[in-house]
Amino acid sequence: MLPLDDARWRELSQAFGSAEDVPRLLAHLELVDDRARRELWLGLWGTLWRADTVFTASYAAVPHLVAWAAGRGAAEAARALHLVAGIEIGRLQPGAPPVPPDLARAYHAAVAAVPGVVAGRIDEPWDPDTAQVLTGVLAVAKGHPDFGGAALQLEPRVTCATCGDVRATAGWGPSA
Repeated sequence: MLPLDDARWRELSQAFGSAEDVPRLLAHLELVDDRARRELWLGLWGTLWRADTVFTASYAAVPHLVAWAAGRGAAEAARALHLVAGIEIGRLQPGAPPVPPDLARAYHAAVAAVPGVVAGRIDEPWDPDTAQVLTGVLAVAKGHPDFGGAALQLEPRVTCATCGDVRATAGWGPSA
């Protein structure tokens, strides 16, 4: 795993140029309250997986995100792992930058560790959103990015194209 204080981050790219600020965003996940952490997630998503595009810093961040998720409950782990799944899906897209050789081992090991992180939350209660994300993330990590990506995009309510009625999607139930 690339240490957060390594100068290599400056050489990596993110959505807005140099990734020199990415380690600070990752480090702050531990330091802030839940409200500020939600804002950090928005920053990390916009920096590491923007418009389905990934960057070399995205690959360096994945081991940190998986390690962070491993120490959290299901809902918080789902936030981190959802970003990991998005990065893995993005990595597989045509035109995505390759994983730099010096980051490849840690990146692939982190993705391979995702099923264990999800399994570690199996005895916890999962709300519908957490269940959706962890199911999709698990599929992506197990090598099924199309299925996992589709699961991650499901909506709890759909509008009938014919009559305009809004209905709960199967699996979310009437309380969605």
